[in-house]
Amino acid sequence: MSPDRKYMGQGEFAMHGDQTIHLGIIGMGRVAVERHIPSIRSIGDSNVNIAAAADAKPGIALQAAEKHGIPHAFEDYRELLAMEEINAVCVCTPTFTHAQIAINALRAGKHVYLEKPATLNEAEMREVLQAANESGKVFIVGSNGLLQSQMQMFKRMIDNKELGEVFNVTITRASTRSAGGKRKTIGGDGISMESASHNVEWALYFLGDPRPVSVTGIGYYKYDNLSIPFERREAGEVDDCAMALIQFDNGSSFLYKAMRSAAAPAEYMVDIQGDMGLIRYDVNKCYKEKSDDCIRIYTQHLDGHMTESKPLIECGKTHAAMYEHFFSCIRECNRSAISGGERSVVVMKVLDALRVSMKDKGRQVALD
Repeated sequence: MSPDRKYMGQGEFAMHGDQTIHLGIIGMGRVAVERHIPSIRSIGDSNVNIAAAADAKPGIALQAAEKHGIPHAFEDYRELLAMEEINAVCVCTPTFTHAQIAINALRAGKHVYLEKPATLNEAEMREVLQAANESGKVFIVGSNGLLQSQMQMFKRMIDNKELGEVFNVTITRASTRSAGGKRKTIGGDGISMESASHNVEWALYFLGDPRPVSVTGIGYYKYDNLSIPFERREAGEVDDCAMALIQFDNGSSFLYKAMRSAAAPAEYMVDIQGDMGLIRYDVNKCYKEKSDDCIRIYTQHLDGHMTESKPLIECGKTHAAMYEHFFSCIRECNRSAISGGERSVVVMKVLDALRVSMKDKGRQVALD
């Protein structure tokens, strides 16, 4: 048993004495090095210590550890999990490895922050969630945008009925081809799985976690991304342009369109539509341009006229905000993290259905 906490019955824990969170990072690729480590350290919490790094590729963990002042490095993540001082881990490995690593970490008594996409499918997500429930540890999925200040403002407006009844969320995103016409790479099953794992959760959050009843999707492979094997492209197993409609039991819906390396202008727009108003959020202006002028709110008044407002808000932190939440949940013995519970299962259920619909050329898939 780790010396910095004691157990108080099944599934409960309390930190005492040393309040330091000793964090291990599993997977030391670009996402971990460029996003997670800087975000954790930007918090400025002296009681959070990145104590160990692991990566299966020889030399990668050691190189990252030396560069970022991390005292321990391993090629086998199980050696990291065996460290008694480690009480929390962040999993930044490829998606197909997530479930087993997360389960092993939870069973080793570690709190877990799991990068998105969380798992390959709903079945894996249920296994991870079961392990989390059995362990009594904090488990969180890194749905980073949810805790940004602007997203929290949108949620308050929705809950306060400032838009009337919100019935649709629409997200459109496109990235352009890089200089010289070279296409950007895509991973996993393509843009539909890579990006939708975040955006489906956003829609569920804003709409109040309704139950999805049907999914309709269609995918295209149009931009000749040669990083994907020809056989997978020909078989329709990947996509670089995807469109989807998800319908919910309360009559609300989510429309999603995403293109990677497209012959189109770059954009990332979120529309939250109510019967009395609309929020239009330009994500690229927030993330890339660091602009506080990224939001438009349109309000329909009873006399029929519409007003437009432009709230100036400092766009909130992404990974850092989620890590602050993760650490707070650990210290406060709070397993009700904003992302990582039953909604994560629903997200994977939707993505599983989206795969089926896209493979069947847009057939509507009904959900139980």
